[in-house]
Amino acid sequence: MDQPTRPPENDTAPTGAGDVDRSGQVVGDYQVLRKLGAGGMGDVYLAEQLSLRRKVALKILRPELAGVDASLKRFKAEAEAVARATHANIVQIYNIGRTGNLNYMALEYVEGHSLRDLVDRNRRLSVATGLKIMAQVAAALQRAGELNIIHRDIKPENILVGRTGEVKVADFGLSRCFDKPQALTRSGVVMGTPLYMSPEQVEMKRPVDHRSDIYAFGATCYFMFAAEPPFKGTTPLQVAYQQVHHEPPPLNHVRPDLPPDLCALIHKMMAKQPEQRFQSAWELVREIAKQCEQERVPNPHVAVGPPVAKLLPPPSPVSRVISIYRRRARRRHLVILTIALALLAGCTIGWYRHRPSLPPPPAGDDDGLARALFSKREKEKQLAKLVRENYKPQGPLDIKVLSGLGAAVDLGLVYLEERRIDEAEAFFKDLCAGSEKGCPGRLLSTLGKAMVLAFRDEPAESNRQFVTIMAEFDKLEKLAPVNPQLKDDAKIYDLLWKTNPPAASLREMAARALQRNYDNDSKKFPSQLDAYRFPPRPLPKATPGS
Repeated sequence: MDQPTRPPENDTAPTGAGDVDRSGQVVGDYQVLRKLGAGGMGDVYLAEQLSLRRKVALKILRPELAGVDASLKRFKAEAEAVARATHANIVQIYNIGRTGNLNYMALEYVEGHSLRDLVDRNRRLSVATGLKIMAQVAAALQRAGELNIIHRDIKPENILVGRTGEVKVADFGLSRCFDKPQALTRSGVVMGTPLYMSPEQVEMKRPVDHRSDIYAFGATCYFMFAAEPPFKGTTPLQVAYQQVHHEPPPLNHVRPDLPPDLCALIHKMMAKQPEQRFQSAWELVREIAKQCEQERVPNPHVAVGPPVAKLLPPPSPVSRVISIYRRRARRRHLVILTIALALLAGCTIGWYRHRPSLPPPPAGDDDGLARALFSKREKEKQLAKLVRENYKPQGPLDIKVLSGLGAAVDLGLVYLEERRIDEAEAFFKDLCAGSEKGCPGRLLSTLGKAMVLAFRDEPAESNRQFVTIMAEFDKLEKLAPVNPQLKDDAKIYDLLWKTNPPAASLREMAARALQRNYDNDSKKFPSQLDAYRFPPRPLPKATPGS
């Protein structure tokens, strides 16, 4: 195994952002594993803290900013803000440090997806899922408000949804504390994301306060339910202009299935004038709790009112006697309860040892989530079994191998749908392990690697792979019908890229990956791939007599 390398003490880097990938290096107490993404101030890596053996998100300040005093102050302000904002729905900070010329911050690593990825994968989220996410983000904003912290960059990419449904707000890189008199944002520099930026943040004519975060959260909620931001344009300036001067399309026109009160709540969050929005995150928490109650959605955050100091009179002698009597009664009840629980435990153990085999979870589970998860895991096991039993990376192509390859398509899609990118990468790579030529999974392997790179936000290499595979598909489309030597490749091409299942789902996933590449770097997106960002719609079913 390659030994990790440490950056030299006088570490410097080219001024271009993203020129240095520190994967494999050791930075302070952290072994850098791989790059997760990049932001305005730094790159974020998945790393392992060597002393405690835990995964962290390591944010490294861009080297070209390390010598800029304002950037260092802003970087430290981010660390202070997150460290003070201890809350279950806020990404926690573990450490901040410096090695050589590298300034870094170790943050809690959330294993899951961003809200952006969740919407990309599922398109429009359900009312129940959306309300659960809203309740948790609002709780995080309430905690930040109690500490006089403004996030300043609430957007889908900064809302992380864990595998068990917990939601955490990330990246306080643009936050500013009210209790710090110095302004860390230079005059005339707009910080934030125009798609979700409040009008006052765009115009810079008035101080930005916590109501700006409420606006950005409203725009994010609009995206979450509509699968598109409230305002769109070809340039950031066009979007920013609309944020100030235009009203968003009514959400109930885009999603007629949404409750009218929920649409009204989101539009109130997005009111142009801060005075017309919710005036505090606590008000928002309370209103979301009401929506959860109306829609019978379990609220993951129980709303509480502002802290109130209650002064209680000292207990009277009578009340002390009553209190002693109640404590003794509770003890007697506790003894009885303990005996009952012991008997119940004995019965349970006896039943468990002689229990019948368990059937699948019933259809009545809450939201069907337990049943859906059970079904998905069972499907995944079945697909893996089919791949193992039928697919061979070498040898003749027959019906059995084609069946195994079809199962491989479906299994690869499971990994990509759930953004289990490491597993997807290993799976597509292993499709042709041990076979130098004639591998039936070669085309799927190349396509899978291209999609994995896209979801790792490496658009240049992903596009290069896509160009290669699409050129091969085009060649098969033209030459396979007249060239018998391409007969086997033609069968595989039909399986992977025709409009019938499983190819329809594969084309849809490829389109999402290409759209992600386009969003990451539209200027360098190859024109020959543009048409593949929009997968063909399935043919309408024939009606009797047609």
